[in-house]
Amino acid sequence: MKDTPKIDTPLATDALLTPAETRVAAGYTAGLIGKEIADRCGISHNTVVKHTQNIYDKAGIKRSTNALVAWFLSVNAHLDLREFERRLGALLLLGLLAFQMAYDQSNNYVRRMAPRRVEARKAGGRRRKDDDTLQII
Repeated sequence: MKDTPKIDTPLATDALLTPAETRVAAGYTAGLIGKEIADRCGISHNTVVKHTQNIYDKAGIKRSTNALVAWFLSVNAHLDLREFERRLGALLLLGLLAFQMAYDQSNNYVRRMAPRRVEARKAGGRRRKDDDTLQII
């Protein structure tokens, strides 16, 4: 079995996390699940779960592995993930818009409004003897 990734350089999270918690967080960042981290670190799965809960509490993040990985990377690599998320969101919306426009043009499918019905009635609701003009509403 392979060992978990060894971290030789000090990380920004070292002041907050224990070495065991750092190994668990690094395992999640490497794409491993809890049982794989337990096997590679030589600890029980329950210990991995406890370390994960401690990381959530210490970091103040929601209980999600994706949030844990995002927090770990942003703190240690000094990434501003909010800016990245905004740019990624804008790129995805632009892609969806381009796809929708291409789909509409390829199928010649354009929604058109139904023509408005124009009703005509006589002025004043009754017919006048001297004025037979119609008014459009």
